[in-house]
Amino acid sequence: MRFSWLALGLMGMLWLAGCGDLLSVHPLATAETTVFDASLTGEWACADKDCKGTALIRAASVEKKEYDIVWIPGDADEEALRLKGKLVKVGERVVFDLVSTKKQELAVAGHFFMLVEKTSDGVKFHWLDSEWLRNRVAWQNALAHTMVGDKPVITAGSAEMNAFLAKAGLDGKAVSDSLAFRRVKGQ
Repeated sequence: MRFSWLALGLMGMLWLAGCGDLLSVHPLATAETTVFDASLTGEWACADKDCKGTALIRAASVEKKEYDIVWIPGDADEEALRLKGKLVKVGERVVFDLVSTKKQELAVAGHFFMLVEKTSDGVKFHWLDSEWLRNRVAWQNALAHTMVGDKPVITAGSAEMNAFLAKAGLDGKAVSDSLAFRRVKGQ
């Protein structure tokens, strides 16, 4: 796939604007694959001993199956992160397709993905951006992508990404890190 210099410049800005080590230009979510789970709405406190943050998740639009998410870090000097998200059915699991809502001039919002796992006492979000998964994209050419520095940015469409994540993205090696949460307020 050929890209103009402008497109490559925009990809660099996308990288700077993103929140993970494996970003996508296109959403994973489509009308056919998007689901809504009201049980995820509410206030969630980080349950990991090294994490002091809080996640506020609310339904932005039930019709559009969209969430507004605010990550409030536990450290006062860190800035809150505002996200829009959609839950996507990938195989038998669900993945959050997330994008920052921060207005950024001359930047392209990068979609990043987190595997959602409900637990007996809360929920875990697993980053789908491990080195193993990035290598599948970049070096095995499993998905259309462009390189920004030494990291791939996915340029493949939604259906192709869904098929790829159903095959490789739900493998335990695809996860780079996880955050566990317990409910504070909500449903």
